Amino acid sequence: MSQNLVSSSLIDQISQQELHHLITVSTGFIDAYIVECHHKAPMLIPQNIVLSALDSPTKVKTVDWHELNLPVFSVCDPNKILGVALVIEGDDVDQRFALMCNEMPETIRLRISEIVDDERENTDATIFQYVKMGEMDYHIPHLGNIQSSLGIK
Repeated sequence: MSQNLVSSSLIDQISQQELHHLITVSTGFIDAYIVECHHKAPMLIPQNIVLSALDSPTKVKTVDWHELNLPVFSVCDPNKILGVALVIEGDDVDQRFALMCNEMPETIRLRISEIVDDERENTDATIFQYVKMGEMDYHIPHLGNIQSSLGIK
């Protein structure tokens, strides 16, 4: 009986968010954004690396966020005047940047097993890997190279 009380007490201490995370990881799902990219296959990025989304003019070199001046990497249509800046987490605060998009990206929950590597040749240093999900082509960004292109070490 006391073993059941201890077990119940431990379960009660797990927050709903932690429980959801455990379920998500154990079932092989990932929550991601599909980011439309100008003249490129859409980008797939995990939602957990996006810290914030801000409405922003698109033709800016930096975005102010929590007293930080973040460099901008744009994937939006250059003719768009307003877009959405996604604040992307880095290993360190100094490695954060803003990803400028046409609009708030679509969210998707996908099963990791649904993603298949596409072995096409890649000459774009900001693309880590092309992938397929069903009949659709996507790319996984190379965050380190994007940071380097922005002068982030």
